[in-house]
Amino acid sequence: MTVIAPGIRFIDVRFQGAAQVVAAAVLEDRGQVALLDPGPTSALDAVRADLAERGMGIADVGAILLTHIHLDHAGATGVLVRENPAITVYVHERGAPHLIDPTKLLKSATRLYGDRMETLWGAFLPVPAENVRALGGGESIEAGGRVLEVAATPGHASHHLAYLDVASRIAFVGDVAG
Repeated sequence: MTVIAPGIRFIDVRFQGAAQVVAAAVLEDRGQVALLDPGPTSALDAVRADLAERGMGIADVGAILLTHIHLDHAGATGVLVRENPAITVYVHERGAPHLIDPTKLLKSATRLYGDRMETLWGAFLPVPAENVRALGGGESIEAGGRVLEVAATPGHASHHLAYLDVASRIAFVGDVAG
């Protein structure tokens, strides 16, 4: 866990046991909690442990913000929403259909990763449509008690978003440079 500003911290999810490969962010203020890019289900224990260290759990999470829907960033989203159906998921409008029905996404990933899918990523469950808030960029949203400005940042993926935390002026850019 690395605190980068009051109410904002990163969790190194130690993907496949390796440090500094995949990170999730926790945003919290005014009693609200949001996760940004919670990572794959295979690394969800690190997110759970971080929340538990602060006396919280998935039941306390009100929102998930996704920079994009690739499995290393968004893989645990459906599992988290199944555990806490009150979570609102913010995602680019082009990625939203693939969270709701991940069939094409999983078929494509399986072509790349084959029989390693479960080991690498764990379960990728669909997110109910009623939990999804599709964004196009240009919006201002509130999550984790914080105001975030949303920017469409296609490149790494056509469905890529970045979020700017207004108070801290910290931008969460996902894989915009990768």
